[in-house]
Amino acid sequence: MKLNIALALMVASLWGLAGCESEDPEEQPLQTGGSAGAAGQAGAAGQAGAAGQAGAAGQAGQAGAAGQAGAAGEAGAAGQAGAAGSSGAAGAAGTCNVDEGMTVLDNAACQPLASDYTPRDNGSANDSWPACISDDNVYHPFNASVGSNARVAAFEEIAKLLGFGGTKTPTQQNFLDAKVAYSQAEGLQSRLSRREDNHYPPATKGGVAVQCRDLTADEQKAFPDRCVGPVKIQPLIEDALNDGTLGTEPELNATRVEAGLLWFLMISVHKETDTCGSSALADCDSATAYFAGKQSREDPLGFGRYVKARSPQAYDRGWDALLAARCWRDLDSALPATDTTMWHDVLSQLDHAILRGFALIVRDRLQNVTSCPLAFESVRILGPVLDRAAREKDPTKAATLLAEVSKTDASQVNVATATTALDALFDCP
Repeated sequence: MKLNIALALMVASLWGLAGCESEDPEEQPLQTGGSAGAAGQAGAAGQAGAAGQAGAAGQAGQAGAAGQAGAAGEAGAAGQAGAAGSSGAAGAAGTCNVDEGMTVLDNAACQPLASDYTPRDNGSANDSWPACISDDNVYHPFNASVGSNARVAAFEEIAKLLGFGGTKTPTQQNFLDAKVAYSQAEGLQSRLSRREDNHYPPATKGGVAVQCRDLTADEQKAFPDRCVGPVKIQPLIEDALNDGTLGTEPELNATRVEAGLLWFLMISVHKETDTCGSSALADCDSATAYFAGKQSREDPLGFGRYVKARSPQAYDRGWDALLAARCWRDLDSALPATDTTMWHDVLSQLDHAILRGFALIVRDRLQNVTSCPLAFESVRILGPVLDRAAREKDPTKAATLLAEVSKTDASQVNVATATTALDALFDCP
């Protein structure tokens, strides 16, 4: 554009010079050039040039801020139901009262046998026994200190720790403390490890009668009924204590400990009375302690506490039987005793009383087997203990009772049938 304008100006300038040339150069003033003309109008825009090559790509810019969440979409159609899952494991038994509705039975109608010792009946004036130290209805111990009282006290301590009867849910610490009470020197554990049931024939080794404590653990297993302490009761109790310390089934394991210890106390009363006649007069003291826990009948502990709560008459008959043992050893202090007839009468009177008491515990818990798993567990352990004595009385009723108390499903137990058989077999102390 500028070039065109310049050329135009140059042409115009030259044109001006030619047009003004004078015919007489001397008469015309000398002119050096014309004035500039007005600027011409801008020419039309030229055509656009061809596009240049693309430049190099620039650096990526920073990411922009996240956009707002969009509105929720419409719900999809419901899917098909999944397959049913497998059943979960059964839950642990909850705490329940095993003695709910406990019945206190009156055995006043039961009459003592002619061979029974009855010191509360006019100072034993109405029985056939000769006058003796027990006619005052007070137990006179041979020794001032009775070690078995401490074992029964340990039973009571364990009962509180573990909540016997379903009175609490014991903790793992409760079980640890119970193990300490159980394993005290000369305590429950020491006697369980050698406890014999003298209702059965003695154990033998090489054809010779021996005590269970003189046998190895494997040898004891050949005599499970006689060596019942180490073979049956001790494993039951110690397995339950160990499981309880791990937090396993605390209520059920507490019930197992209770049942095992009641079993031990009951057979200990009989065993100590028997050996009082054969080897140690002071075993009569132990028998009394295992029955009532101390040398007083008014406020019993241990096994006697359970019996008295269910039948004061049955408890009194048991106490009378222990006074009979003391009377017998007052009249016949030889070792072994020489009056075997009186010995037999003592053991017979004692068995009637303690078996009736034991049966009453089973009877009460039978009533609650379908509502309380703890009661069912107790019946399954304690019920079969009565089978030996039951078979001696009535094999048919014994079989009926054993069948019911041995069932593995509480709902299948016929409580009425079992109770009827139990009452017929152990009707009077």
